[in-house]
Amino acid sequence: MSDTKNVKLGVCKVFYEGKDLGYTQGGVEVSVTTETHKTNVDQFGKTTINEYIMGREVTVKVPLAETTLDNLVAIMPGAELITDAVGATGTITVATQPTNGQTLIVNGRTVTFKTVPTGDLDVLIGANAAASAANLAAALNSSVDNAVSVATYTANAAVVNVAFDARGVAGNNFSLATGTAGASITVSAAKLAGGTAGTTNRVDVTNGVGTDLLSIAKELRLHPKAKPDNDKSEDFVIPLAATPGALTFAYKLEEERIFNCDFTGYPDPNTGKLFTVGN
Repeated sequence: MSDTKNVKLGVCKVFYEGKDLGYTQGGVEVSVTTETHKTNVDQFGKTTINEYIMGREVTVKVPLAETTLDNLVAIMPGAELITDAVGATGTITVATQPTNGQTLIVNGRTVTFKTVPTGDLDVLIGANAAASAANLAAALNSSVDNAVSVATYTANAAVVNVAFDARGVAGNNFSLATGTAGASITVSAAKLAGGTAGTTNRVDVTNGVGTDLLSIAKELRLHPKAKPDNDKSEDFVIPLAATPGALTFAYKLEEERIFNCDFTGYPDPNTGKLFTVGN
């Protein structure tokens, strides 16, 4: 049945390897092209009697407005960030097994331990404290919530190490709290610490000759901004996408400096899957 609500407008957020690439300008464009071979026989002249799909390509044009060094490294194969800046860090310790419904707060977001997880920030209670810590790290790393995904989480026994992705002082504002978990969960401090700005911050780029783009391909996800972060029902996802780093940008009066970059999707070698739409 037709429904006018199915007519959608609006911009999207761009996530590459789970990290938000930030603002764009001019719109993100997706192109899916399909090449076919048309078959003919003498008896039907030039009339096509059948047609076979020979290949399909998907590309995404992304005009990045946040021209940061981290974004440049993310979209430029052969690029290396040279910096003496330090990222903020902290820890979450699963001291004893949490119980169903207990919570902790990660950068203002409520994370809930459950015997049966259902939501984006629900964590499966494991067989022991170490298993619960591993599940906590996995849940936080896979979260689509921007407040949580700005850090990386690594489990070591019953301790989850939290490392703010961006080097510098910004991570010192990333907060941790025990919520209702009480003594079951402890945190290193109310906020991450140790982030310093540094004096050297630059990106060195090699010519990249011989780089295998498939080997460095990562998930590219386009998420409609009108949808909540945890609602992936209209997401466009390329599981294996890479960009060769063929940037164009200009320094112009009264114009924003934009990283115009093109991503190409590659089929999964095992399943052949090129892209998905929806959750």
